[in-house]
Order: sequence, then structure tokens, then C-alpha cells
Amino acid sequence: MTTTSGFSSGACDEAYVLDAAAFFAGYQLYLTKNIYTIRKVIQEVKDPESLKNLQLALSADKVKVEEPENTHRERISQLAEKLGVLKKLSETDLELLALVSELLGRCSSVVVISDDTALRKVAKQIGAKTLTIKYKGRDTSK
Repeated sequence: MTTTSGFSSGACDEAYVLDAAAFFAGYQLYLTKNIYTIRKVIQEVKDPESLKNLQLALSADKVKVEEPENTHRERISQLAEKLGVLKKLSETDLELLALVSELLGRCSSVVVISDDTALRKVAKQIGAKTLTIKYKGRDTSK
């Protein structure tokens, strides 16, 4: 794992992994610690208000930007293909899921915040919890 935020890669109790939609909804403003994402997600946040809030969270070291190891990427791609959702996932989705896989190895619990059904399906399969954005706090993928 490559850490780009200066944080250590030690163990944690609970980690939150946010996709771009979670940043658009401002979730990083409400969570207090262990917020993770990848560089590609950061690059997707372009509207002025969301970008301002994201930059504030980054400058306050609230959001950790990490790039997962290739072994996790390969595992996620194989699993997504097995589940029949590989074609529904973007490269960014696959990389974000690889980060989830990596975090599951060092955190007691990982929560993925996204409305993407295919992304949530894979996340649940590898043992992560999921929260939706449109229906805050609920997981509607059951």
C-alpha cells in the first residue's frame, strides 16, 4: 500500500471508504476519523462546493488518500467477474474496492459509503459494511 497522506498504515477500529458521491454529499464533514479514498476519486470531485469541502478535509488531515497493492486489485477483479458485475464497475470502482480489501486486513470494520449497487455488492462479499447516500444510513442493496 502506498500512503499519500503521511498517515501510518497501522491497525484501526473502523474505517470509512468514500466514493465520489459520498464527497458530493459531504460525508467527510460528518465523520470524525479513519476516512479513506483513492486519488482517482479525489480527481472526480470537481463542483466548486464539494471541492472546497474536500480540500478543507484534506488540509485538516481528515481524509487519508491511499493506493492499494496490486494483489488486492487482482483479487477484486476476479471476484467482480465471478459475481457478474465486473462490466458494471469502473477502474476507479475496482481500485476503491481494492482499498477496501486492503483495509479489511488491518481494521476491525470497514464501511463503504456509496450508492453504486455493483460496488456495494462486491464490498459486502469481501466483508465490508455498506451505507447508501440517497437514503442516508440505510443499505438498500438487500
